[in-house]
Amino acid sequence: MKTFFKTHAKLCIAVLALLLVTVGGTLALMVSNSAAVTNIFSVGQVDTEIQEDLTEGNKQVSIYNKGPSDAYVRARIMVSGVNMDQVKVVDSEQEATDPNCIYLVMQNPTDWQQDDDPNKGNDDFYYYLNVLKVGEKSSNLLEKVVVGKNLQTEDFLKDFTVTIYHESVLAVNQPETIDVSVVKGAFDAAQPSSTT
Repeated sequence: MKTFFKTHAKLCIAVLALLLVTVGGTLALMVSNSAAVTNIFSVGQVDTEIQEDLTEGNKQVSIYNKGPSDAYVRARIMVSGVNMDQVKVVDSEQEATDPNCIYLVMQNPTDWQQDDDPNKGNDDFYYYLNVLKVGEKSSNLLEKVVVGKNLQTEDFLKDFTVTIYHESVLAVNQPETIDVSVVKGAFDAAQPSSTT
C-alpha cells in the first residue's frame, strides 16, 4: 500500500484538488444570492403644434416641437371654397399671375417635400426633411396665400379657408442624410398593422 501512495501520490493529490474545486464551486453557485434586476421603460411621447403668424395677408405656418422627444413631421394643406385645379403651389409671390387662382407660396422646397414616387401615389403630405428637435420650430411650410384678383369678392372669401393639418412621430432612426423615404418610412412604421 505504501508503494501505491508513493508512486501515485501526485496523481491522488491532483484528483482530490480537482474534486474540492468542483464541489466547492458548485456549492458556491448554489449558495450565491442574486438580487432581482428591475428594468424601467418609459413610453416615447411626441407633442407638436402648428404655429401661425397672420399679418397683412401673410399666413406663415411652421411646426413647433414642445417635447419631450425628437420628431419627424408631415403636414397637409387643405383649401376649401375653390376648385382644386385653381390652387397652385409656387416658390415666390411673383409667380402668382393668374387672377382666377389661389397661390400657396412655399419658399422652402428643400425642407418640405412631397413623396412623388409614381409607384406609391401622392398622399398630399409635405414631409419635413429634418429631425424636429425638442424646443425647435420647423422652417415655414407656408409663407403666404395669394388670392387672384377675380376671386377677391365678398361672396368668395366668406367660404374660402386654408386649413393646415399635421402629424408627428417619434424620430427613432436619425441617419445623417434624411430624405422623403426616411420620414415617410417612420410614419409607415408607426401605422398599426392589420392582421387578417
